[in-house]
Amino acid sequence: MADFIDSEAEESEDEEELDVQEKKKLKRLKTMESDDDEDEEDDEDKIREELKDLIDDNPIEDEESESDGESGGSGDDRGSEKRKKHDDDDLDDNLEDDDYDLLEENLGHKIERRKRFKRLRRLEDEESDGEGGEDVGEEREAIANELFEGSDHGEQEERASSRVVAREDYGDEEEEGDYSDADDFIVDDEGRPIAEKRKKKKHIFTDAALQEAQDIFGVDFDYDDFEKFGEDEYEEEDEDEEDEYVDDEAGDETQRRRKPKKPAKKKPTRKSIFEIYEPSELKRGHFTDFDNNVRNTDIPERMQLREVPITAVPEGSDELDEEAEWIYKQAFCKPTTSKQEWGALTDNRGRPKKDPSTVGKIKKALDFMRNHQFEVPFIAFYRKEYVLPELNVNDLWRVYKFDAKWCRLRDRKDKLLSLMERMQSYQSELVMKDIDAPLPESVRIISDDDLNRLRAVQTTEELKDVHQHFLMYYGHEVKEMLEMERKKAKEAAAAKTKQKQYDEDGNEIPQDPEEVPVIEVGAHPEATVKHSIHSGPYAICRKAGIGGFAKRFGLKPEEFGENLRDNYQRHDVEQEDGTPLELAKEYIGPKFPVAEDVLKAAKFMVSSQIAREPLVRSCVRDVFFERAKIDVKPTKKGLKEVDENHPCYSMKYIKGKPVRDLVGDQFLKLQIAHEDKLLVVSISDHIGGHTSGSYIEEIKQLYIRDEFMQHVQEWNKIRTECVEIAISKMLIPDLQKELRAHLLEESRENILRSCARKVYNWLKVAPFNVEFGDEEEDEWDTSRGIRVMSLAFVPDFSTASFTCMIAPDGEVTDFLRLPNLLKRKNSFRVEDKQAKEADLNSLRNFIASKKPHAICVGGESRDALMVAADLKEIVNGLVEDEQFPLIPVEILDNELAKVYANSLKGESDFRDYPMLLRQAISLGRRLQDPLVEFSQLCTPDDEILCLRFHPLQDHVSKEELLEVVNLEFVNRTNEVGVDVNEVVQNPYCGNLVQFICGLGPRKGATLIKILKQTNQRLENRTQLVTICHMGPKVFINCAGFIKIDTNALGDSTEALCGSS
Repeated sequence: MADFIDSEAEESEDEEELDVQEKKKLKRLKTMESDDDEDEEDDEDKIREELKDLIDDNPIEDEESESDGESGGSGDDRGSEKRKKHDDDDLDDNLEDDDYDLLEENLGHKIERRKRFKRLRRLEDEESDGEGGEDVGEEREAIANELFEGSDHGEQEERASSRVVAREDYGDEEEEGDYSDADDFIVDDEGRPIAEKRKKKKHIFTDAALQEAQDIFGVDFDYDDFEKFGEDEYEEEDEDEEDEYVDDEAGDETQRRRKPKKPAKKKPTRKSIFEIYEPSELKRGHFTDFDNNVRNTDIPERMQLREVPITAVPEGSDELDEEAEWIYKQAFCKPTTSKQEWGALTDNRGRPKKDPSTVGKIKKALDFMRNHQFEVPFIAFYRKEYVLPELNVNDLWRVYKFDAKWCRLRDRKDKLLSLMERMQSYQSELVMKDIDAPLPESVRIISDDDLNRLRAVQTTEELKDVHQHFLMYYGHEVKEMLEMERKKAKEAAAAKTKQKQYDEDGNEIPQDPEEVPVIEVGAHPEATVKHSIHSGPYAICRKAGIGGFAKRFGLKPEEFGENLRDNYQRHDVEQEDGTPLELAKEYIGPKFPVAEDVLKAAKFMVSSQIAREPLVRSCVRDVFFERAKIDVKPTKKGLKEVDENHPCYSMKYIKGKPVRDLVGDQFLKLQIAHEDKLLVVSISDHIGGHTSGSYIEEIKQLYIRDEFMQHVQEWNKIRTECVEIAISKMLIPDLQKELRAHLLEESRENILRSCARKVYNWLKVAPFNVEFGDEEEDEWDTSRGIRVMSLAFVPDFSTASFTCMIAPDGEVTDFLRLPNLLKRKNSFRVEDKQAKEADLNSLRNFIASKKPHAICVGGESRDALMVAADLKEIVNGLVEDEQFPLIPVEILDNELAKVYANSLKGESDFRDYPMLLRQAISLGRRLQDPLVEFSQLCTPDDEILCLRFHPLQDHVSKEELLEVVNLEFVNRTNEVGVDVNEVVQNPYCGNLVQFICGLGPRKGATLIKILKQTNQRLENRTQLVTICHMGPKVFINCAGFIKIDTNALGDSTEALCGSS
C-alpha cells in the first residue's frame, strides 16, 4: 500500500507532464498493484490507506465537458462510471455535513464542500476507459458504506443521488453559494426555517496571488487590516447588535432571517515586552516604565538618576546661602582624620586652597544646578566666568555631590524637627489639662533651645546624636502622642460632618452623602506602625521613679556639655544638703528596695544622660578622632603569611600610632588583614590630655564642686564615677566604631580618586597623529584619519599571532595569521628559521600592499621588543626599496585589548574572529582614538569595571566606582564633543553619546534612534528640537557639545553650526 500511496503522489505531481497514452498505462499498473495489495491486507487497512489517497484539495472543474466527452460510450459503462463517481465521492468526503456545519460555525464563514478531488475525479474518468476500474469502485463502495453509512440503503441511495444532482448542478451552485443541510435545522420563533441569503461570489482581487489565497482560505481580507492589530483587543459590537435580523430584498416576513452572529473578533494580541522578557533584562535594556519616564522628562538624565533628586529652591529662600556655606566648610575646609591629598587645607606655599570668596562661586554653581538644571560640564565650559578660578570641573562635581548630601541631611532634619514639634505640642496639651498640677520629676519638657539645637546640626553624626537623645527622653511617649493625634483627627472629621451649611436665604443646604468622610478605626496611615519596646535598663529606672533622684546630682547634662565645650566651669554644680545615701532612701520602691541599689540606678541614669547628650558627644568625638591611637599585632596565622610580599608587612607591628599619621589606603589594608585574621587591629580607648595623661581625668573636674565638706566629697565621688562610666563604658565604644567607619571611608575615597586619576591618564591621550609631509600621494593622506596595522601575540610558540588592518573609521579591512612570528631568525633549527622568514615575508607583503600609516604591537611580554624590531627592519627595507615613508612602530599596553577580546561586546562585534585577532583590532582602534575604544566597554553589563584601576578596587562599592569612571568619561567626552552624524553612520562610536552633557544611556539612545528612523542627518542644532523633540533644558545642556561637520554636509548647513 505504501507503494500505491507514493505512486499516487507522483502521479498527481507529474500528471501534467505525461501524454495520454503514458497516463493510461501508468494507471493500469497502479490499479493492478492496488488489487494485489487488497488481497494481502485486511479490509480495515485498505479503507484507511484508500481514504488517504482520496484526499485532494484541487478545485473541481465543471463536469459538463466531462459528461459530453463520455456520451459516446455504452450505457453500462456510463452507468457504472456514474455510480463509481458518486460512490468515490462518498469515500472522498471524509467530513460529514455536521462536521462542516461545526467548522463554519467556529470559523464564521461558509466552506465550499464539493470543490475537492478535481484531480482524482479526472483520474477516475480517464480510468473508466481502461480495465478493472469498475471493480475497484464497487469494492470501495461496499466497504465504505458498511463502515461509515450503515445498512440503510434507501438513505444511502437518497444521499448519493442528491450528491449526483449537486455535482451536476455545481456550476449553478458556484454562482449562488454553498448549500448547507443546517439551513432547514435553524428555525425562528414560529417554527419556520431561516434560510440564509445566497450571496453571489465575486472576485475582489485583481492580483492573481491574492485571489488564489481568497479562493483557498475562503476569507475576504485586506492587508490594511493587519495594521489595526494591537490597537484594541476587541472591536465594538454595537453595530452588529443593532440589526440582528436582516430582511430579504423582497421584504417578505417569511424570508426574514437572523443575521449570523459573528463571534467577538478578538484581535491577535501582541504580547508586551513585559510578558516576554525577564524584569532584569528589561532593566538592563532600559525598557521599564521608569526608563520611559526618564526619557520623556525634560531634565538631564544624570540629574534624574541621582540618589537624591535635584529640587528647585523656592524664591525668596535663603537656602542657597546656607547650603553654599555648609558645602564650603564640609567639602573644602574640613580636614581629614588621616593624611589624604585632598585633606590638606593649604597648598605648598602655605596659602589656603579655597578662600572665603569661594562661597559666592559655590552659591552661583548651586543656582545653576538646582534652579536652571545645568549639568557640571555645561557650567564648566559655558558659564565658566561665574565659577573660575576658584572652582574647576572637579570642584564643581564635588559641589554637585555635596548638594545631594545637603538635601538628604535637610530632609532628615525636617522630619525630626516635625516630630519634636508635635511632641512639644503634645506635652503642652498634657500640661494645660491641669495647669496647677506639678510636673512629674521624670518629665523633660522640649524647649525652644532643643529645636534650635536641631536646626544648627551640620553633620549626619550630630543629627544621629540628637535623634538618640530624643528617643531616650521621649521615645516612650511617641505611641501616646500618635493615638492622641488620631483621636483629634477623628473628632475633627466628625465635627465637619455635623457642621451645617446655609445658603444666602438662610436655608440649610443638604449635605451630599458622598462628601461625608467615612471614619474608620485604624485608618490613620501610622496606625500600623510597630513601636519599639522600651524595656532596657534606662526604661526600668524611669518607671521606678529614679529620674527625680538623677536631677538632684547638681548639674544638668546640657550644662555639663557647655562646660566641656568651653573647657571651664561655666555652670557651677548645685549641692544638695544630705549625703547621696540619705537622698536615695527617699526613692526606695518595689524595684529598688535598698538605698544602695537606688544610688546605682541613679548613677546609671545620669551616666546615660551624659553619654546621650549631643553636645558632650560632639566635643568628645572631636578630641577622640584627633588623639586616637592604633595598635597592630599579628595573629599566629599572620606570623607566617604576612611576609615581604604582603602589603601589610611594613605595618605588622604597631604600638600607639596616631590615626592621623595613617596615609592613603593604609587603614583599608589593615582592615582587610584584620578580616582575614592575619592581624589584630585595635583602636585604643585611652585619650591623652593636654595637662595630664588622661582626657577623662581633665573633664571630671568640670563636674565637681570645689568644697571640702564630707557630703560634698561623697557627691563629687559619685559625679566622677558617672563621668567615668559615661565616657569610658558608653561613649568611647560608639566612637571607636565611628572612627573605624570614618577611616575606612577616607581610604575608599582615596582609592576612588586613584581610579579616577588612572582613567583620566588613559583618556587624556589624543588620537595618534602622523604626517608624511613629503608624500603627495592620496594613500598617505592622514587628514581624514589614519590606517593602523596592529599585531597581537602571546608568548607561546604553539599559538599563532595575528595582525590586522584598521581603516580610519575603525572597520577591519584585512588580517593576517602569523604562526611562526615569535621564533628566532638565528635559530639552530633550519625549519624554525625558514618559518620565521616566511612570516616576515608575509608581513612585508602585507605592509607593502595595505600601506598603513602607523603600526602598533601589543606589549604582552618582552617579546614585543623583538617583534617591534622586526617590524622596524621591514619598514626600513620598504623605505629603501619602495620609497615608503618612515612608518612609526609603537608598543601599546594590551590590558584594554585583552578585556575587550573577552567581553560580550567584543564577541558580539567579531563573533567569528579568534581572541588574538580581536585583541589586535582593539589595539589598532586604541591607537586611533583611546576615548572611543575605552567607551566600547561602557555597556549595560558594566564591562569597563573589568579593567584594573587600583589593586584594591574590589573593596570599594561597585556603584561608586562606576560613577567615578563615568564622570571621567563625561569630562573627556564633553571636552572634545561628539559628531552625532558620524555615530549614525558608524555605530562604533555610539557609546560616547551617553556621556554628552544633558544626555545619558536612555536619552542618547533615543536621539540616535530618531535620527536613524527619520533617515536624516543633523544639519543644524535647531533640528534637535524640531526633529528629535528635545526639551529646552536638555537642549541647552547638550547642544554645545554636539559637533556638526559642515564640510561633510556641504552647503546645506549654517555657518555657525560647525562650532562647538
